[in-house]
Amino acid sequence: MKPRVFTEKLGNHPQFPFLQQENGVSTRAAFLKAVKDPPSRKAYKTEFGVFNELLKEIGFARGYRELKLANVENLYINPGTIGNLGFFTKENGYIYVRLDPAGEGEDGIAAWRVTGPEGCYFYILHTCGNAFFANDPGGAGSGCCRGLTVKVQTDTLKAAVRPRNRPLHVSIRFYQARVTAAKNNYDTVYRLIRSIDTNSMLTDTSSLPGKVWGKGVVRQFLLCRDSVLSVTIPLAGEETTEPDSLRFVLADTVFVRSYRGSRDCRRKWEIAADGGWSFNSIPRYDNTTEHTRTNGAQLTGELAVSRIFNHWLQAGIAASCLTLSYQDDLPYPGNTPNTYNTVYPANIIVPVQLFAKATIGGPVGWQSTISLMGGYSLPVGNGRITDNGLTLPAAPSLKGGPTAGLRMGIAYFFNCNFGMSLGTGGQYFDNKGSAMNYHLIALPVTLGLRFRF
Repeated sequence: MKPRVFTEKLGNHPQFPFLQQENGVSTRAAFLKAVKDPPSRKAYKTEFGVFNELLKEIGFARGYRELKLANVENLYINPGTIGNLGFFTKENGYIYVRLDPAGEGEDGIAAWRVTGPEGCYFYILHTCGNAFFANDPGGAGSGCCRGLTVKVQTDTLKAAVRPRNRPLHVSIRFYQARVTAAKNNYDTVYRLIRSIDTNSMLTDTSSLPGKVWGKGVVRQFLLCRDSVLSVTIPLAGEETTEPDSLRFVLADTVFVRSYRGSRDCRRKWEIAADGGWSFNSIPRYDNTTEHTRTNGAQLTGELAVSRIFNHWLQAGIAASCLTLSYQDDLPYPGNTPNTYNTVYPANIIVPVQLFAKATIGGPVGWQSTISLMGGYSLPVGNGRITDNGLTLPAAPSLKGGPTAGLRMGIAYFFNCNFGMSLGTGGQYFDNKGSAMNYHLIALPVTLGLRFRF
């Protein structure tokens, strides 16, 4: 299987909650105490039983009773390590991942390594208390392979002549190779990060003048027990160099893998705040003696929270605040004849809606969006009718009703978290009033801020 790239924050499905850092497990002694405390077995009976079986499987015949402080190490796992990550929902399970969770420190992913009597081990991650089995390079998956200590030394040549001091020129070069991976393409860039050149004096018994060199051999070893590899490098003299001149050159390269694309911009949630102006349609009467007209633009605002499922789809809930108003020349009690009145069906109206939004564009830079919305509108405050600034006795009484809308917009994200947007669309309202039923359409034009996390 290809491992899933795991970039979520740890702690959503804790496998062994009694071993989480947030429950006070911050030292090796606290880890051992949490394992052996009766409350852990009592409060987490099922989870503790699974943990105890893991201990038995790596060599502790009596489970947690045999675990000692020397069996527990506090260390960091390198981001990008492949292996099986445990989780606990209705049942205990594992997922095959490339571990690179968000929210961990610069040193790596903090973990406890629990090692059995024969060298087999598994990790318990600090943040979530979940087990992690790192890939065994040999393919067995047992976790028994150990770090290799390499000991390098050179032979001494038998003295054919009296020892004498000779100059030795030592050159050391350290290189970094960055391997960039994007889908199935790879590229490697090398750069020199450290260079050391020095001269020293060497007491030498060789009668051969020239360069001292050793034949280079590259081998890869997989050793699954504590071992020491002794490498003996014989030195040979070469007569082609200057007399009494020795030279030793060492070069080493470290390979670092990085990723391109939107991998580092994956966010789960978005909060949007928008504000602007809204125009709305006006009701039409079925006679020629009474007229209506627009009342111009009204202030509007909206706050929305949505879940980001992938780079093109998200869904959430939004609440808006706007005013619906228009003008008519109906003969209300107390109005001035042959003048237009201003009608506010409600003081403000608040639509609360669920929405789905599709996005075209990358996580950074320009995006275009389209949203479908639907919900219920709630009138707030009593409506009123005014004539030249004077409030008339007659007043509409608006009730709540269904609402739906279509929004389109563009956005620009300056980085993975922060952006700005400009949007417009149509919002339909179906509300009943005391005098008439309103079927109005609002046309908001807004400018907003976007924050993703």
